[in-house]
Amino acid sequence: MLQIVFDLRAEGDEQPDAFLDSTELELMFAGTRRSAGDALRRKFATVICGEHGSAPKFTISGVYDRATEQMDLRYHVDTCCKAFLLRVMQILNQRA
Repeated sequence: MLQIVFDLRAEGDEQPDAFLDSTELELMFAGTRRSAGDALRRKFATVICGEHGSAPKFTISGVYDRATEQMDLRYHVDTCCKAFLLRVMQILNQRA
């Protein structure tokens, strides 16, 4: 079964004239969870390793820096074997 774990957080002190307040920041995190999760579920709903019968596991980490008002997102992929990792990365890098 496909697993998707999110670790989204903000760092730094909230600026007085911040672009996003704490409520808007939580809305942005919720939107990121929804859109990234939906995209991965569409691509990988039925993808399993032919040799081991395992699905990939994704961890999406994101840090919103309040000082620079920028979000850094990183995807980490865990698979049962190298061959399946190559297949998952090929699918992940395909458009649409």
